[in-house]
Amino acid sequence: PIVKLKQQGVLIVGKANQHEIGMGTTGLNLTYGTPRNPYGKNSQLHYYTGGSSSGSAAAVAMGLVPLALGGDGGGSIRIPSSLCGCVGLKPTFKRIAEDRTSGSSVYHMGPMTANIQDAALVYAIMAGEADNDHRHQSQKQPPVHLHAYMTNIKESGGLDSLKGLRIGIFEEHIEDADANVLNATKKAIEYYQSRGAQIIPIALPHLQEIHIAHGITITTEMFSTMDRHYHSTNFTKLCPETRVSLAIGKSWSGSEFLAAQKVRSYAMHHIEDLFQNKVDVILSPATPCCAPQLREDAMSHGESNLAQTSALMKYVIHGNLTGIPSIVFPIAYDEETSLPISLQIQAAHWREDLLFHVARESQGILKKGIAKPAIYVDILGN
Repeated sequence: PIVKLKQQGVLIVGKANQHEIGMGTTGLNLTYGTPRNPYGKNSQLHYYTGGSSSGSAAAVAMGLVPLALGGDGGGSIRIPSSLCGCVGLKPTFKRIAEDRTSGSSVYHMGPMTANIQDAALVYAIMAGEADNDHRHQSQKQPPVHLHAYMTNIKESGGLDSLKGLRIGIFEEHIEDADANVLNATKKAIEYYQSRGAQIIPIALPHLQEIHIAHGITITTEMFSTMDRHYHSTNFTKLCPETRVSLAIGKSWSGSEFLAAQKVRSYAMHHIEDLFQNKVDVILSPATPCCAPQLREDAMSHGESNLAQTSALMKYVIHGNLTGIPSIVFPIAYDEETSLPISLQIQAAHWREDLLFHVARESQGILKKGIAKPAIYVDILGN
């Protein structure tokens, strides 16, 4: 994908920081530094960007770059994009080929941008077949297109702009969010109904088992890529949170990993049936809360907060395990802190065009548009 972007004239200005080895949802990195969320009213308080693609989200949100790349194995594009008020796309699995010989079965590369239009443009450039795809998996996919996004673009924003769209809502699931997030999500649902969309109640059964299956899969695969470092002296340089996560990945047996893939098979069959017979997209909050506060002691000693990690991953894990595409974008800002509140839309495999269509038609939810954060750099001087 980097080669494709360069071929279209994109300038690579640097590499962004991330949560240590990409295994975390906050962006905390004791070795190379922890990016701060540019949003927040109180300048004395700092908030996490989310992770693991923390630096990418912060750079886009504060205006340093219009585009950054992220990797999403368990929400690592969507969580920081959500908490920093960016647009984040996790494409269909292998829609964007990876420039490496090894890879994870839950990992997706995708763009993080300041608006929907840039996300669609960058996706169209990066997606599809790649010459340097060592496993040739990128050649086994439908042609890249933006049909739903480009169709009737002149009528965008009209009262019937989403007429006929079937939006699946797992009400019990979305209500398991903070009051401010739930309130913003319900207002978004009302907005979609006012634009002609049909709300369809659905269920995503066995979510706890699906979350466990994802945990087994991602930690096992992460350990397999780090195995050669596990007994080296460099391993002790990793923070305790990372070492614990890798130790957990090492502990799973072959039969447990196989059982996790059986759960994945069930989840994939169920989600495919939903999209084929019942709904066009599925709506949920992107995260159940706004960005958590970054405490001073965490900067020096680290932080391992399983409850917080699990909460931030609540709505994103299903998409990683099943490989369906997802997009997140801001829909509100918390009244007390001014932190972003974001929505997630998911669609069937290869239907990124539909995600961009829905996201574009959602821009009316924020009547004043995406708000600038407290820390913002206007590079163009507008």
